[in-house]
Amino acid sequence: MRLLQRSTDVEILKMREAYGFETASTGGLQGCGVFDTKESFNSSTRRNNVGMGGERQKQHKLSPRLSIDRSAIYNLLYKLANDNEEYFTKFPTTAKYGQRIVEACIDVQQTTPKLKELVMKLQEIAPRFDYDEKVPGNGFRSLVCICDTVVLHLISLLRVCSEMRGSLMFRLSHYTKEIEAYNTVVYFLLEALPQTLSTQEAMPDGFLFPNLKGDYGKWHELLRGVEKLDSSCFYGRPLGFQFSPTCSRIFRFIGIILATYSLSWEKGHGPIGSLINSGRFFLSPEQRAARIIKVTKEADIGFCKGFWNLSELGNNVPKLFLPNMAVNDLREIVTNGPLSMETNDGDRVPIPEPSAHTGYRPVKIRVMSHLHRQGLSPSNISNQQPASPYLLFHCHGGGYVATSSKSHETYLRVWAKLLNCTIVSVEYSLAPENPFPRPTEEVLFAYAWIVNNPQLFGWTGERVCMVGDSAGGNLIVSLNLRLIQLNVKRKPDGLVPCYTPFLFQYLPSPSRLLSVMDPLLHMGVVLRCVAAYTGAYTFKSDEDNGGSTVPREENGHKSLQEYVEQVQKTQRIDFTSGSQSIVSLVNLSQNNSPNGTTPTESTSFFKINGTIPSVSCPQREDEEMESEEDDDNQSMSSVRIDSDPLHIHISPSVFDNNFVNFLQTHPITKDQVLWCDEKGVTIPSPDDIDEVAQEVKAEIMNETDDLTTIASSTSSHTLSSVPIEKPTKTTLSASLSNNSLGSYRNPPLCHKRSLSQTLADTASLAAGHALDNLSEWFDRPQKKLERTTGSQELAQEKEETENRSHLLELLNRSAVPRDPLISPMYADDHLIRELPPMHLIGCHLDPLLDDTIAFARKLKDAGGKVASLDLLPHVPHGFLNFTLMSPECRDGAKVCLTRIRQALGIPHSHNG
Repeated sequence: MRLLQRSTDVEILKMREAYGFETASTGGLQGCGVFDTKESFNSSTRRNNVGMGGERQKQHKLSPRLSIDRSAIYNLLYKLANDNEEYFTKFPTTAKYGQRIVEACIDVQQTTPKLKELVMKLQEIAPRFDYDEKVPGNGFRSLVCICDTVVLHLISLLRVCSEMRGSLMFRLSHYTKEIEAYNTVVYFLLEALPQTLSTQEAMPDGFLFPNLKGDYGKWHELLRGVEKLDSSCFYGRPLGFQFSPTCSRIFRFIGIILATYSLSWEKGHGPIGSLINSGRFFLSPEQRAARIIKVTKEADIGFCKGFWNLSELGNNVPKLFLPNMAVNDLREIVTNGPLSMETNDGDRVPIPEPSAHTGYRPVKIRVMSHLHRQGLSPSNISNQQPASPYLLFHCHGGGYVATSSKSHETYLRVWAKLLNCTIVSVEYSLAPENPFPRPTEEVLFAYAWIVNNPQLFGWTGERVCMVGDSAGGNLIVSLNLRLIQLNVKRKPDGLVPCYTPFLFQYLPSPSRLLSVMDPLLHMGVVLRCVAAYTGAYTFKSDEDNGGSTVPREENGHKSLQEYVEQVQKTQRIDFTSGSQSIVSLVNLSQNNSPNGTTPTESTSFFKINGTIPSVSCPQREDEEMESEEDDDNQSMSSVRIDSDPLHIHISPSVFDNNFVNFLQTHPITKDQVLWCDEKGVTIPSPDDIDEVAQEVKAEIMNETDDLTTIASSTSSHTLSSVPIEKPTKTTLSASLSNNSLGSYRNPPLCHKRSLSQTLADTASLAAGHALDNLSEWFDRPQKKLERTTGSQELAQEKEETENRSHLLELLNRSAVPRDPLISPMYADDHLIRELPPMHLIGCHLDPLLDDTIAFARKLKDAGGKVASLDLLPHVPHGFLNFTLMSPECRDGAKVCLTRIRQALGIPHSHNG
């Protein structure tokens, strides 16, 4: 009897794994424990990438995800807002927030139908702009995802209000501010989305940008309209809400540093003032948001360089977290003249030494290898490996104005070990001192040197792949277009551009609206980087500009890196201790996871024939009260981009089990919830599987030994408004019976709360109230200052702000050339069809997503080779720099690695 039961239990576990529902234990059935949705889903692998041609990625175990009818979700939001409005109206509180939360709930009820209507319009036009049917993704879909995410955040907040409002410890002020903050986001979307929808009329069929050959001046008015909108709502409490929770925490840290530094940069505060301000911006998200918006609109290029250099903080991460390198040298390419490369005609074409803008000087490259190889390492080193047939050529990102190959070691070291080949990263000169075409000259010269001297890099010269992130991706495509212009025979075997800008122009596209809410890619910062790279940025003082435009050395401001180091010393933060700041984020992740000419069509500076599966990180319970911004909102930043227009798809990687249970039991949504696998195929819900499994097991046990029948209650779940059919209990039972037995889960167990748990919860709530009071205290001085300021002065300042556009001033001073070596989107079809096979990688929530989609379509239509197109969810632009701190970013890096392997032709059996 026990043998049969154990055999039956094993079959149940196998069936559960087949559906993707993992178990906490592999022991007997009665010892499986409670099926915890959050834990199980956090331990599942999530990959969202699709290849077109070439070798597909190895398939991993599919993970279930939740699909919910969108209309039901919006109805639920309206119902919850109405319920809370009625409650707080019927039972008013003496606190001022009682009336404010009523007004907030009324706002939700008024805006929900409007937002739903806009989402329907976006959904209607979105499919026309996809790359193809297999890869749903473009800026319109991303905006739908943003809307859905905001709605789910509001539902989560209103749910907690409904459940906790009668409690003595209910944090009324906190939840009121949170609801108001997300309401402000909704109001922004209601104003901005119609402008985005209006631009699609000017777009050619299926192209995400207006006509590239037209006049761009008319689009500046659209920029002015967007700039007038108050985007500070995205940098307060909802900062980074669209990304995964781990990324949101990173951006909150960056936001505090940026806001604090901007105040010090403007008013010259010392270390003590910086320490005080950092606390203020931590406790008052609204003040932090105002500072970030002010500085991103008005700061000069020096500040922008410091902003982008935030990733240099990664240099202080202990090498304990990274693989050791046998070779990691910064070398110089010193020559006595130009190099030459073989052409397709059998001739030789000269590659001159870089000399633009700042004259001749050696090109620097960083050479990395996990092993010593012949020719790469000194001859006196033993155990040298033979030369590898593979080499990776890398160009780092940073908006052409910041970062270095050193700051990108966090993922390059891992790649060097897993690829088991040499990586060469070009340390190209940065703008504004070295604008275009200097970087292109340097990477071209470095590539020619490597191809002509493969033995110096432990390389046989067989296969080479180029990879670049952001500006680096733009640079490798620009380099290959130049190789085609020069008719060079030896081109790379593949290109892997990651979240790359292919159009350096301010032209509207739906995804570029995301820049107003992106903490690392704000429109003001991007435009200044473009102006610096194209040589349009001037270092002369502009009396009309709010910020100085002289170099840092002349204005006396510290760089952002120097400032961060100063704040660290003041706060006694040790970035190498493994317990604070960035390193603590690393530990959390590790522990929970195993220039200017008039634009013309032909302007160019060159003559044509010139002389994974990773385990997601569950959030620790002891970190849920780190700040008032971390409560209740982190679980909803997992909305998936999908081609289904009727449903919201939630990723299981960061599930909130309470929220899921709420959706499955609420009368409005309980019949509109579906479980799907990673391919979108509907599967039984855990409850259906378990109920049927109990019945089937009872029948088998009865037939075997006539034991007591195990009673099993059943529930019927129907879905009349969805075109896909949900598995019925009958079909499920037959399926499970044919497989000997199905998946089984014990009913949820009710655990008694211990005294220590109760005390801990009480303490956390008390801490939350203390944070609320501190936040109120920090807000009071600002309010008093506003009351004492004369109304005439305020009106004058407001009028000046409205009539003046810092971004338009910058655009009017700069004219970006329409050069394909700056913006590959301008390249003619006969050029781009000669590009090596391209493995394009973008992010659904990246403002540059449409660049990737539009260029992929242009390349395909021209007859070029699009080897693959991967669109990653939940991760930001620049995710490769956060691989040590975010499991989702680490998953994205593994997708990049897979594509690099395919481009190099490395077999899976290759030792790496």
